[in-house]
Amino acid sequence: MSDEKGKSKRTRAVIDRIEDGGTAVLLVGDEETKVELPASLLPEGAESGSHLSLNIALDEASRKEAEDRVKALQETLEKRGGGEGQKSFKL
Repeated sequence: MSDEKGKSKRTRAVIDRIEDGGTAVLLVGDEETKVELPASLLPEGAESGSHLSLNIALDEASRKEAEDRVKALQETLEKRGGGEGQKSFKL
């Protein structure tokens, strides 16, 4: 399921197992795609066999902040280097 703008997606998963090293193995969606992630990201009480609702969303504000930081750094470096040999970078 996606939101109306396609900026996020919700799906379901089941915890297949939690390994000793702290890795949770999830079976995601109808295809039961295997996904591993740190068990510390699971909600309290989650265990093997627990069903989860996953929501993955774009964080456009965070991306914009990162782009602004990179642009400011580029400008600082260009000023230090006299602006010669400028390169354009994108995230």
